[in-house]
Amino acid sequence: MPDKKSGQGDFVFTYRHDLHALPEAAKACEVNLHGGFAVDRRPGQGQIYYGMPGCGLMRISPDLAHQDIIELPADLKPINFHATKIGHFDGNVRLIMPANGDAKVVVLTLEGKVEFVLSRPEFEQYANPETPFRPTDTAIVGNAVYVADGYGANYISTADYRKKAWTSAFAGKTDNPVEEGKFGTAHGLNPAPDGKHLSIADRPHSRFQLFTHDGHFKTQYGIPQGSRPCGIDFVQWKGRNYAVVGSLNDPEQGRPAPIYILDADTYAVLSTIRPKDELGVELAQHIHNTVFYTQGGKLYLICQAWNPGYYFVLEHVG
Repeated sequence: MPDKKSGQGDFVFTYRHDLHALPEAAKACEVNLHGGFAVDRRPGQGQIYYGMPGCGLMRISPDLAHQDIIELPADLKPINFHATKIGHFDGNVRLIMPANGDAKVVVLTLEGKVEFVLSRPEFEQYANPETPFRPTDTAIVGNAVYVADGYGANYISTADYRKKAWTSAFAGKTDNPVEEGKFGTAHGLNPAPDGKHLSIADRPHSRFQLFTHDGHFKTQYGIPQGSRPCGIDFVQWKGRNYAVVGSLNDPEQGRPAPIYILDADTYAVLSTIRPKDELGVELAQHIHNTVFYTQGGKLYLICQAWNPGYYFVLEHVG
């Protein structure tokens, strides 16, 4: 019997059961997964990194068949790192990991050594000690690190890697689903393929807002209302740019959440992939993070379900 498939058009995927390759010591911690992935896209590399609270830093092999646990300092091991990104700074490669429950962003080497920590921003926006800072994701452009305070005050703060210090902040909180330039929850972000903008997920308002690198609102794109996008990742595949979005919910209340493949220019939905109800990934009720991964001419989706946490891989089949 052929494997189950899900998706439409050029983006149909199947579930790779055999690539759920967690070390024995990590299996008890998987249920607490609540973060995202960083792919080392340098030539000859291909490892994937993510945090697992209670376990440490995880590293997936380029063939996706093995994972290692990278030990972190004892005070970081229990922490939830809500996202992981890779930055390239003057020949240095670093992991940028925001800790949403601990009000800080930790910068690590690929072997888990702490280089420095960014604590609560020292801006006017955070002058009131009651203003929360609960960072959920980062994006890197040159030496600038953009930090989304998605579970806190919803500012996007910028830090300079060289100076190891905060430099500016923009955006902020809104409950108005159509107000431009502010967020209900600025949950996840990444540089857009045009090289000029940041694409930032506004989860409760089911939209992505684009900002220039100096913090000016440009435009916004809606996706199916009620899907609650957690973030966005981009890939160039067969000469075109595409985006992948993991959704916390489905527009139809109670239905398991989908993964969307979008046109990276128009944000039109090209394919809707349903890991739970069409591929049989039983724990994939809510999708917290999904990234593209290419290896050996094949395209994969590296995915993480939330509450309970679960790691899984989908392979492109057409």
